[in-house]
Amino acid sequence: MLRAQVIIAVALLLFGFGLVTQLISREQLSERLTAQSEPDLIQIIDSLDAEISSIRSELTDQQVRLVGFEDNETSNQAIINRDKNEIADLRLLLGVEGAEGPGIVIEIRDRQRLLTGFDLRQIIEEIRSSGAWAIAVNGRRLDERTSFWRNSGSVYIDGLKLKPVFKIEAVGDAGLLYQAITLPRGIRDKLGTFNGVSVSVRRQSRLRLSAVRQ
Repeated sequence: MLRAQVIIAVALLLFGFGLVTQLISREQLSERLTAQSEPDLIQIIDSLDAEISSIRSELTDQQVRLVGFEDNETSNQAIINRDKNEIADLRLLLGVEGAEGPGIVIEIRDRQRLLTGFDLRQIIEEIRSSGAWAIAVNGRRLDERTSFWRNSGSVYIDGLKLKPVFKIEAVGDAGLLYQAITLPRGIRDKLGTFNGVSVSVRRQSRLRLSAVRQ
């Protein structure tokens, strides 16, 4: 009899988890359990154990899904941030936005007007290959459509006539850019072989270039 009462108490405790309390009252449940035989009570307890295990398993699955959603949200945010950074970098490279940072300033004086658009293009390509990501000539920002040519002794950039003193500003690693221009037998030395052409290069801790003119 004592064992049966213990089994009934355990069954009531398990039912207390809220699995069936919405269907019957505690008094009705007690009367119903008292009327059951010991084997029936054991079967009820086993059934409740299985039900509780199933509910706990479902809760665990839901917790795992929640963690997965949170991880995906974090991952998606990281992707969004990366894309934003790539877009910002692309806008800078295309000259859509102004650029600011360390770099170098090159001043080329061409007293005899000997330099051509090809000479300036060589300098620009040398700077770009050395890591410059924003370049301006005489205050005009360059992009992938920029073109140089020479006509009647003058150099033009996108139809704009340049003065024979060319000022090239390049944003990037100032040390690497300076080295690329001043290397022995490099751009500076080659331009220095032209009569009346002089080249000066200086590093700048901060340059500010405007966006490309549309």
